[in-house]
Amino acid sequence: MLAIGVLAASLLALGVWIHRRRSRASPVSPRFAPEGAPHHAPVLSAAAVDLTVLQRANRRAAQRLWKLAFTAPPQSPSPAALTVRIRDDIEAMLLVDTVDPDYFPRRPALLPQLLQAVDDPTVRSEKIARMIAHDPVLTADVLHLANSSLYRLSPIPIETIQRAIVVCGVDALRGMMAAALMRPVFRATRKNFPRLPRMLWERTEFAARAAELYAMEADPADRFEAQLVALLSALGPLVVYGAALDVFNRNPHFPPQGSLCTELIATLAPQMSQRIAREWRTSPRLVAALEGSAAESLTAALQMGELLGTLCFLESQTVISRKDRLEAIDDAGIAGESTSRIWAGLTATA
Repeated sequence: MLAIGVLAASLLALGVWIHRRRSRASPVSPRFAPEGAPHHAPVLSAAAVDLTVLQRANRRAAQRLWKLAFTAPPQSPSPAALTVRIRDDIEAMLLVDTVDPDYFPRRPALLPQLLQAVDDPTVRSEKIARMIAHDPVLTADVLHLANSSLYRLSPIPIETIQRAIVVCGVDALRGMMAAALMRPVFRATRKNFPRLPRMLWERTEFAARAAELYAMEADPADRFEAQLVALLSALGPLVVYGAALDVFNRNPHFPPQGSLCTELIATLAPQMSQRIAREWRTSPRLVAALEGSAAESLTAALQMGELLGTLCFLESQTVISRKDRLEAIDDAGIAGESTSRIWAGLTATA
C-alpha cells in the first residue's frame, strides 16, 4: 500500500510539472489574452477551421471593400458588347504566360535578405536592426508602424530600432519590416479610383496583423510568414486595378466602371498574387497558402487575417456596424474565445 501511495504521489507530481510546462509554453500572447484567463485557453487551430466556409465569408466581406473603393457617380449603362470587349482585353493582358512587367510591382531590394535572415536561426536581432538602419526611409516606416496602435505597448514613444526590438520583439520587427518594404507599392498614382490603393493598404495593415495574431494562437512558428502571405495577397488586386485602368484609358468613350473592376479583382486577383509570389521566389509554403491549399496551415492564417482585417477596416469607416461584424464572424464559423482575443489585439490602442 505504501508503495502504491508513493507511486500515486509521484504521478501526481509529474502531472503538475507537465501541466506547468505546457502552460508556460502556451502560444497565447499575454498582450491580448483576457485578464485572468488561463494561458492554456482553447485556440482556433487550422484543423478546427472550415476553410470553405471561411473563404466564402472572406469573399463576401471583400466585395464590400471593393465596392467602397470603386464608388463613382452614376453613369449611363454601356453597351453589353463593349463591356464584354473591355473585360476580354483586361483578361488578355493578365492571363498570358508573360505579363507585362510594368504591371507587377518590383520585389523590394531587402526582401531576400529579410527572408534569409528569418530562415537562419543563428541570425541575431542586431543584424535585423542593421538591415533596417541602412535605409533612412525604411527606418522611418518601421518606427511609424512600431508607434501605431497595432503594435505599440506603452505611452512612451519608440524612437530607435533598438528600442523597437526591446518593446515589440524581433519577431514583430520582422513583420513590421516586411510591411514597411511593401508600403510604397500601395501609393496612389492614378486619377481614376485613387482611393483603392490607400484603402487596400489600410485594410492590409489590419489583415497582416490579424494573420500574425492568429498564428500566435495556432502556431507561433508561422508568425512572420502569416504576415507576409497577407501582404503578398494584397498585391493581386493592385495588378488588376492597374491593368483595368490602362484599358479604360485606351477606350475614352467607355468610362471606368467600378462594377467591372470589382468583378475582375474577385476573379483575377488571386492568380496575380500567386504569380508575384512565384516571380519573387518566395517559399513554396507561401505560394501554397495563396493557392488555398487545405494542407497548408498558413491558408487559415491568410483567410482569417483578411476577413478580420476587412471587417476591422469597414467598421472603422462606419460602413458596417458591430452587429454586422459579429454576424460575419459567426457566418464564417470562427466565433469564440480565440477570435475575440485576436480582435482585441487588433483593435487595441496605445
